[in-house]
Amino acid sequence: MQEGSNNEPTIAVFSYHALTSLINRLQYEAPHPVRILVIDCMLKDVLEKAKSMEENGEVDVYLSAGGTAKLLSSNISNPLVEIKVTGFDILAALKEAKQYSDTVGLITYESKIPHLENLSDLLNITIKQFTYQHLSDIEETLNQLQKEGVKVVIGGSFLQEVIGQREIKGIFIYSSDGVTRALDTAVQIAFSKKLEARKAEELRAILAFSYEGIIAVDRNGLITVINSSAEKIIGTTQHKVLGQSITKIFPTAKLTKVIQSRIPELNQIESIGNSQIVINRIPILVNAKVMGAVATFQNIGIIQEAEENIRKSLYKKGFVAKTFIKDIIGTSDQIQKAKREAFLYAKNPSSVLITGESGTGKELFAQGIHNAGLRFRHPFVAINCAAIPDNLLESELFGYEEGAFTGAKKGGKPGLFELAHEGTVFLDEIGELSMSLQSRLLRVLEEHEVLRIGGDHIRSVNIQVISATNQDLWEMTVNGNFRKDLYYRLNVLELHLPPLRVRKTDIPLLVKKFLSEMCHDLTGKEIEEISQHSVFRDYNWPGNIRELRNIIERFAALYKEAGYEDLLLSLFERLTPAELCSGEQEELNRVLNSVQGKKNEAAKKLGISRTTLWRKLKEYNNTF
Repeated sequence: MQEGSNNEPTIAVFSYHALTSLINRLQYEAPHPVRILVIDCMLKDVLEKAKSMEENGEVDVYLSAGGTAKLLSSNISNPLVEIKVTGFDILAALKEAKQYSDTVGLITYESKIPHLENLSDLLNITIKQFTYQHLSDIEETLNQLQKEGVKVVIGGSFLQEVIGQREIKGIFIYSSDGVTRALDTAVQIAFSKKLEARKAEELRAILAFSYEGIIAVDRNGLITVINSSAEKIIGTTQHKVLGQSITKIFPTAKLTKVIQSRIPELNQIESIGNSQIVINRIPILVNAKVMGAVATFQNIGIIQEAEENIRKSLYKKGFVAKTFIKDIIGTSDQIQKAKREAFLYAKNPSSVLITGESGTGKELFAQGIHNAGLRFRHPFVAINCAAIPDNLLESELFGYEEGAFTGAKKGGKPGLFELAHEGTVFLDEIGELSMSLQSRLLRVLEEHEVLRIGGDHIRSVNIQVISATNQDLWEMTVNGNFRKDLYYRLNVLELHLPPLRVRKTDIPLLVKKFLSEMCHDLTGKEIEEISQHSVFRDYNWPGNIRELRNIIERFAALYKEAGYEDLLLSLFERLTPAELCSGEQEELNRVLNSVQGKKNEAAKKLGISRTTLWRKLKEYNNTF
C-alpha cells in the first residue's frame, strides 16, 4: 500500500489476516494522492488503536469490514467506509463452496443475509446461516457444523483464523472488486475532506485578517460565522453569538430580509449604537435555494478616511472627477435619455464625443462617464483646447524633454496624456484644435503612443479620450477645418446634450439647487416659490445652465435688498427679445444640419414631437 507524505490525507484500513492479505495482493493505485495504512489487528485491539490515531490527528478516513466496521461506526467521529458484501460476492462464494459440498455454512456478524433461500433453490444446495458477536460464537458455530457433517463454511477474516485445524473448508466472502470499490470511495472521501479542510483553513485566515466585519447566518437567521472585525464593530464575542438569532444580536444587519427577498443589497448605510457602517447583504444560494445570507460591513469612518486619502493624492495633481452621473440634475425625458446613454458608454473603452451648446454640462457628463467606468480609480485629466495658445497646448498635451525649447523644465515634463495613463483625458472644445495638433492626437488614438516635444523615445499610454464641442464638427470636416479621420476616431460613441430650453421641466430643480447653495437665509418654502416662477419657464436660455447659474448668482447678491418678485422681473427685463429665441433657432438649425434636414430624426434628437418641430420652424420662418 502507498505510504505517501504527511501532507496527504490518510486512510486507516483495519483488517485481519485474510482481508489484509487480499488488500496487499491488490497492488491498489489510488486516483488521488493519499496515504493508506493497513493495520492488522484483533477485534479487541481495534478501538484503542483507532481512538489513539484519531486523537493524534493521524487519520482522515477509516476502512473496515464486518464486525470491525460495526464496532468502529459507533465509537469514532471520522468517516468510515465499510467493505460491503455484494450479491455477486455471495453468489461467487456459494458456487465455490458447492464444489466441496451441497451443504454450506454461512457465518456473518450480528445479522443474517436475507432472501438466501432463492439462491439455495437456484444452486440446489442447502445453506445454514449463523451470526456471531464474539469470536467464541464462531468457535461454537464451527463445532456444531462439524458435528452435523458440514464440510465447507463461508465467512470473513476471523472465520479463517478460528477454523484452524478443523476438517472444514473456509471460503473468504470478500472479493477483490468489493475491496477496490471501497478503497475508491475512501480515497474520494479522504481527498474531499482534505480539500474542504484546506478551504476552511483559507476561509478562517480570510475571516481572521479581514478588516471588514463578516457575519453569516443559516436559512433560519441563526449566526454561523462571525469574524474578529465584526466582534469589534458590534461589541461582542464569538462564543456569545454563534447559534443566536441575527435579529437579536445585530438587527440592523437585516439578513432575514435578504433571505426572504433573495436580492442582494449593496452599500447600505446603517447604525450600530453611535456609529455608522456601510453594509453589504448577500443571500447564499445553492442550486437556486436560499441556504442563508452573509453580511460584510465596515465603519463608515474608515471608508471615508480611505476615500479621503485617495482623493487627496489625486487632488494634489488636480486629476480627479468630482461628478457622478446620478448627481446630474434633471427628470425630463431628454436628460434621462442622456444619462442612460452615458451609463452605457461608461462600460465601453471607445472614444466618446459629447456635443451640445455651451453651458449644457458637457464636462459634468464627461466626469460622470469616467466615474461610472472601469477607469474610475485612475486620473481624470481635463483641458480646454480653446483656453491655451496652440504652442503651449502642444507641450501641455504631449510633454517635452529637457532642452526642447528655451525655458524647458530641467528633466523635462510629462504631458497630460502620460499623466492620464490608465485613466481618462477630457478634451473640451475639441473643434479649436489646430490641424497640426489634430494629426498628433490622431496618432495617440490609433497607436496609443506619445512622443514628447524634443524627444526620441515613444511612450505607451492606455487612456480613454472623451471630447466635447459646441460646434458642428462634421460641417468643419466638409469645410476642411477638421480632419475626417480624427472625427471618426473621436465620434465612436456620440452623446448629445439637450439645451435647457427643451428640458424646461428641469429648470425648477436646478433653480432650487443653486438657491440652496447661494442663498442660505431662504427657507425651503421660499426656495420652492422662487423656483416655480414663470420667468424661468418663459425665457429660452441661450446660455443654458451656465446662464441660469449666473442669474441665480445675481439674485443671491441682491435678494436681501429687494423683493423677490421685483428682483426677478428686473433681472429678466435686461435680456432682449432676440436673446430669448436666438439660441433655440441655432439649436434647430444645428440638429437639422446634422441629420441632413430629416424632420423625424431631428425631432427625436431634440426630444420633441414632429408637430412641435414644424410649429417652431414656422414660428422662426425657417424653411429648412
